[in-house]
Amino acid sequence: MTRMRRIQVVIDPELDDRLEREAAARGTSKSALIRVAVERELSEPFDNGLWRLVGMFPDVDPIENIEEFLYGPISEEAWPSLTRRSGSQKP
Repeated sequence: MTRMRRIQVVIDPELDDRLEREAAARGTSKSALIRVAVERELSEPFDNGLWRLVGMFPDVDPIENIEEFLYGPISEEAWPSLTRRSGSQKP
């Protein structure tokens, strides 16, 4: 078995009571029950819903430079940190 790491988790008392009752009902420890719950939660990648947008508009060409599309052309005046090398002085 792999060596376990100890972590600290803060939960409210009601959740702790429920966890204790469930662990007792299953004949296991609270730690084991938490490991199972975390493993189940992390088994699927997080879905924030953005992937559902992919392919929604097949007739639209992708935007190569989203910043320029949203904010306009990059210029020294508007974006000095992007057009000068870091640490260089303005002439």
